[in-house]
Order: sequence, then structure tokens, then C-alpha cells
Amino acid sequence: MNRRGFLLATGVGTLAALTACGLTESVPGGATPAPLDLPTTGGDPGVRDTPVLQRGAPAVTRTAPPHTVVSWVPDTPPLIALTIDDGISSPVVRAYVELARATGIRLTFFANGVNRSWADNRPLMQPLIDSGQIQIANHTWDHPDIRTLSSSQLTDQLDRNNRYLKNLYGVDTKPFFRPPYMGHTAGTDRTCVDQGYSVVTWWNGSFGDSTEISQDQIRQNATQYLRAGNIVIGHANFPAVTKVYDDIIALIQTRQLQTVTLTDVFTTQP
Repeated sequence: MNRRGFLLATGVGTLAALTACGLTESVPGGATPAPLDLPTTGGDPGVRDTPVLQRGAPAVTRTAPPHTVVSWVPDTPPLIALTIDDGISSPVVRAYVELARATGIRLTFFANGVNRSWADNRPLMQPLIDSGQIQIANHTWDHPDIRTLSSSQLTDQLDRNNRYLKNLYGVDTKPFFRPPYMGHTAGTDRTCVDQGYSVVTWWNGSFGDSTEISQDQIRQNATQYLRAGNIVIGHANFPAVTKVYDDIIALIQTRQLQTVTLTDVFTTQP
């Protein structure tokens, strides 16, 4: 196992402009987004005709995260963790789940429970959560900058989101937490650890789609960052990413990457 797989999240620098979740989350009862116009080829609805990349989790010895903040997975074997945040768009969440069903890729969703997409897609998503192909983790209830919250307010954000997702899917989101807006401090880390969130999950690659960008921009970012050892962040907010799934899958395939969830790689004991 390459030691690079256990580096802390440092020097994110230019990734900040690409990756911060800079959106106001939707509220329950909002208008249902229009379905995406995804091409099909006779398989599952809404899924491009893509190859099955893997069946099940790679054979990896799980290891305790070495620090509170992690931003890499092991690169030997050539692993990559695809992590998808927010969930503002129900159709985009559905498209990701359909892609996972069709190809076997493994995903970790960092969900904001305030978004109705998680309830909308429960019937489709539940079997993949039950099998471990999809992991769901905590991204706060409604996406505040946690640096502006008191300890009790942050605790409420974590607990409310976890209770909602646990009631919905039957799984606990601990110990993995991703702070919105790239924001955390030593104080917020202590509060998170006290609440059972001992792993603040950073990243070292991004699709850059927290805001609405072009398909070409997403494609360029994917080409740059879909590499062994990376935790890559994307967002289930805008439809452009669903138009470049073919390119994403082709990169994973040609680079012989194996996708993992965070629990595939790290033990979950605090």
C-alpha cells in the first residue's frame, strides 16, 4: 500500500475555486426538477450504454484513518473514491444511482437531508446502500458554513441530518463528515469528533461542478483528476455532469482504476 494514500488534506490551493459547495440548498416542498434528457440504449432508463467496470468492492485491507482529516485513498492497487455532494437535483441523484447500477462503480454521497432528492430516490438507491455499493455520509442538514455556528448548532446540524438519513435508509452516516464551503477549524473538528464524526473527508480532485459549468469544463477536470489515489468531489446539483458520464467511465476504464467507497478503505471505529 503506497504511503501516499494516507496524506492529510493540505495545499488545496487552486482547488478551492473548483470545489467549494457554493449553493443555497433547496427546501422541502420545492418544485420537482424536470427529468433529465438522458440517452438510452435499451437498458435501464436514463443510463448510457456503458461497460460494467467492476463487480463488488476491490480486495483491499481496510485501515483506520491515520488522522482526523483525510484526502487520499491508497493508490496501490489503483483506487479512486468518487464522492458526490449536496443532492439539490433529484434527477441528477437518480442518474448517478442508475450509472452505479449499470456499471458497478462505487459511490459515496455526502448528503444534505434538506434536499428532497434523497427521499425521492430511496426505492432505487436502497438496494445499493444495502449491498455497500453506495455509501451515504454527512454533509450537514442544510449546508451552512459551520465556522459560523456554535458548537450546539453544529451538533444539531449533524444530528438532524444523521437521524433523517438513518430513518430513511437504515444506515448511520458516522464517522465520515464533509464540511460545506471547504470550511472547518480545530474547534469544529473537536465538535465533530465528539459527535462521532472522527473523519473529516477532504479531497484532492474535483469535477468543479458545485456551480453550473459547461460539459467541457467538467470533462477537463475529470481528465485531470481521475487518477489513482484521489478522492474526487462532484455535486448532484446540475445536469451537465450527466452528459459526460461516458467520458468519466472511459477514463476510469482506460486508466484501470477501481472505485471504492470510504468504508471499503477505512475502518469505521472512532
